[in-house]
Amino acid sequence: MRSLIFEKLELLSLTARTARTIEFHPRLTVITGENNVGKSSVIKSIYWTLGTAPAVISSKWSKINVKALLTFTIDAKRYRAIRNQDRVAVFDSNNELLISTNSFTKELGPFLASLLDFKLVFPNKHDGRPETPPPAYAFVPFYVDQDGGWGKPLTSFDHLTQYANYKKPVIEFHAGIKPNRYYELIAEKKKLDIDLKELEHDRRVVLRAVERLNLEPTFTGLELSASEHDASVEDLLARLKSLRDTRQTRTAELADILDQRTLLEQQAAIVQAAANESALDAQWAVDDGRDEIPCPTCGTLHRNDFSNRFAILADREECFEFLNDAHQKIRALVRQAQRAEQSAASTSTTISEIESILERRQGEVTLREVIESEGRRAASEVFKGQIQYLDGAIGQKLAEISQINEEIKKISDRNRKKSIESYYASLMTKYLKDLNVLDPDLNAVTKITGRIIETGSEQPRLLLSYILALADTIQKFTTAFTAPLIIDSPVQQEQDTTNAPAIIQRVTSERPNGGQVIVGTISLHGIEVYNAKVVAFDRKQSVLLTEEYEEVYEIMNTFLQRI
Repeated sequence: MRSLIFEKLELLSLTARTARTIEFHPRLTVITGENNVGKSSVIKSIYWTLGTAPAVISSKWSKINVKALLTFTIDAKRYRAIRNQDRVAVFDSNNELLISTNSFTKELGPFLASLLDFKLVFPNKHDGRPETPPPAYAFVPFYVDQDGGWGKPLTSFDHLTQYANYKKPVIEFHAGIKPNRYYELIAEKKKLDIDLKELEHDRRVVLRAVERLNLEPTFTGLELSASEHDASVEDLLARLKSLRDTRQTRTAELADILDQRTLLEQQAAIVQAAANESALDAQWAVDDGRDEIPCPTCGTLHRNDFSNRFAILADREECFEFLNDAHQKIRALVRQAQRAEQSAASTSTTISEIESILERRQGEVTLREVIESEGRRAASEVFKGQIQYLDGAIGQKLAEISQINEEIKKISDRNRKKSIESYYASLMTKYLKDLNVLDPDLNAVTKITGRIIETGSEQPRLLLSYILALADTIQKFTTAFTAPLIIDSPVQQEQDTTNAPAIIQRVTSERPNGGQVIVGTISLHGIEVYNAKVVAFDRKQSVLLTEEYEEVYEIMNTFLQRI
């Protein structure tokens, strides 16, 4: 696991001739200031420097064309990133240029992924090949934007819809449910799948050419001698027997596939019923309201608390996992059945052709027919060689895909997934209590990839609980990297005098697994922070200062000239 830490952010406006330097504490930095000071613009600039796009950027900030220089470390190795409009450059500790680009998907994303050991991939929307996503997908669990981050989780950056349904894989990757190696294998498998489809397409093209040009000499009965003619007939008879055996085998395979599909469908129906009953049991426990509930079978008293209700929902989750696996297997069986049916039908067609040829009375062979037959024979040998090559290549790809599937099964550890989700659920429970969130939806809050649904003043506190629980779970279990958690304006929707201090207390407290935190807020609401740095912006609309311009310009200009 690699660790990303921010040390310093330097901001410069050549237009306004103003600048600002903000140094970050390794544990906690709190940036305070009234609205319209520019506090949020500074906070947005941190991950912006690394190639992300905040959901909203102040028009005033954009007008003065602010440039940013971010000093950071990865496992104690120092780097500097500088951004000027849509160009980002990264320098090493010796100020050597490592990359300068305005291509965030093709160049900056893979570069930062290499530094951070970020192996998550998504399919390219044009050709489906796996690609490393832009930096926003690496950092989205670690940032909550004032303007775009308090409605739904993982929505603080713009342009996240580049990939459909991105949230679940992002969460499972960062939380360590599916480790780095899983996504490396998925990328390899996707490439092999695409290569396999291309090889199979080429094979079909060759076979169509053979069929269209009638290049199969054994089907013509045109040989140069009687002995060759007799040998050809014997070959056809042998091939006919082989094809009939193949058809019988495919028919038996199809029957077996249909039996497997029927059994799986019956099992899925039983498990679906069990999942529905678990949901009713969990809801009944919530509605019952008693602290203890007797078992209807043995009379043993069970506490009606979160942990026991979570256990019921965990059983339901097991049912859903079985159903998902069953449906995938059923779809695979459907595809197998279709291939078996197509193979049987193709075999039957070929059998009919051979039978027709064998029944045809062979007349005298003319010289022209002999020449045509030999021409077809030569062309057929060429195509046969191509088909043999393609068959070998296809077999190799299938073998490699099979090996990858086996490795994916080995690293898909359900016990690890349960451990991670249980840890997340325990943190979520604690943070909900700390933030006074009453009677949340258990189905939502106990699933690390679940939806966070709430209304009113409790909604931002519920979302904050999720953000903190997810970040602390990532800090403990990720196999890739951790990054600073940046939370802008956690006190949302005019929280009362009890909840506002509780929110500040929670976001500034020590995290159970460590990690750097940067918080932006109007006020600390009476909470004292320790082992931290407080940066106060107290000049209205003047977060950038004239008196810092020369010093910051001298530093940044050296880098700006080289990008």
